[in-house]
Amino acid sequence: MEELCRATNKLKISAPQPLIDTSKIKFSENDMKVISDLKQLYMQTINLDVKMQHEIYNMEKSYEKQHNEIFDKRKKILEDFKKQNHGDATSIENVSKFWLIVLKASYTEFITKDDEKILLHMIDLRSKHYNDDTVQFVLEFTFEKNDYFKNRILTKTYILNCTPNKDDPISFDGAEIVKCEGCQIDWKHPAEREKLVAEPSFFDFFSPPILPEDPEDLNFKDINAILQNDFELGFYLKERVIPKAVVFFTGEIADCQSSDTESETDGSDDDDDDESNGGEEASSNNECEG
Repeated sequence: MEELCRATNKLKISAPQPLIDTSKIKFSENDMKVISDLKQLYMQTINLDVKMQHEIYNMEKSYEKQHNEIFDKRKKILEDFKKQNHGDATSIENVSKFWLIVLKASYTEFITKDDEKILLHMIDLRSKHYNDDTVQFVLEFTFEKNDYFKNRILTKTYILNCTPNKDDPISFDGAEIVKCEGCQIDWKHPAEREKLVAEPSFFDFFSPPILPEDPEDLNFKDINAILQNDFELGFYLKERVIPKAVVFFTGEIADCQSSDTESETDGSDDDDDDESNGGEEASSNNECEG
């Protein structure tokens, strides 16, 4: 799946700075003939990449059942533990708060105190893959019966583009998420929930903004930035958090997604310490695990 991650999650790739700007080079007629032949070969590699990626998605789908059998066992272990605590989601035992702790350890967006009360009732997180007409995956957040909303499952769907643009096929740089769709949350006390609308919430994740069709729209840039972050987060939850949940829970994983914000905060704290301690060196152990 790392190959798939590299193909799709482009936001983590930073290209080196070029030494020259080749777009300003003037090519001779003979140069152009060779370039044309080379571009034809490049198109062949693109077509191979497209085929390879579809095969990767199909292979991933073929293993979904086996993954779910393992995740079913994980879900049962957590449910049995909670039953031993009489179904008390607020138990002092940390395992009763498994998914809340996992999300707080891996999710860099807002999780408020009110969100935490709701996430105590979360009992599972899965992804489903669809490779027929459109390549997409769906994140499913499953909750036990609770006093907050009627939904048992909240979903977030990510749609991928896996084919080159017919008008500009050479610009194709691998599959990428191009759209996401949330779901309607059926709140049991909508009036009370409305009071919290002004405050950022974890559950905003299920109401992504719609990108304007016109790139000149005043809101296009801001919304596009929000969606790019959303796309990265959705893929990250699918590829790393779902399968590696237990090591996020125990704190045995140091990941880019969960430590970027922390490193910025730690960095500012270290600066303060340097000033107060006469420039004493600060250390950081925020490293990304591969």
